[in-house]
Amino acid sequence: MTSPNALMKPSVVHETVVLERTYKASPARVFAAWESVEARLRWSKPYPDTGLAYDAHDFRVGGKDILRCGPADDLRFHAEVYYLDIVPGKRLIFSERINEAGKPMATALLTVEFRAKGQDTHQLVTMQIAALDGSDMVEGYKQGWEPTLDNLAKEF
Repeated sequence: MTSPNALMKPSVVHETVVLERTYKASPARVFAAWESVEARLRWSKPYPDTGLAYDAHDFRVGGKDILRCGPADDLRFHAEVYYLDIVPGKRLIFSERINEAGKPMATALLTVEFRAKGQDTHQLVTMQIAALDGSDMVEGYKQGWEPTLDNLAKEF
């Protein structure tokens, strides 16, 4: 029998999150930091105590990355990233599915746009998130991506 509280919780929470940054580098250089798995290992950990490991990476349209992340001593989150559209120096579109211990937590469609702004690059990241079964992944995306995009600035 289903509890009354379970009936009140939505099974999916949808939200769109848009984050913007300007980097002191050309769109080609900023794009290259997304393309390089070595660079992503440097800048995409939001906090010093975050762990990140790529089990597979294939940065091309139709390619797939498989990674694990979480606290450095507990990489409990598993992500599969599917590259849907790549235009070097212009845009990157990918979907991702995140699980924790085999339980689906969220799916998302992310669009990253790189726009020249003088000598700099204005980067626009739009995340269309579906947090599953009461997970707090919308907030997790916000808390993770804000410092991650700040870290990206250290590449330039």
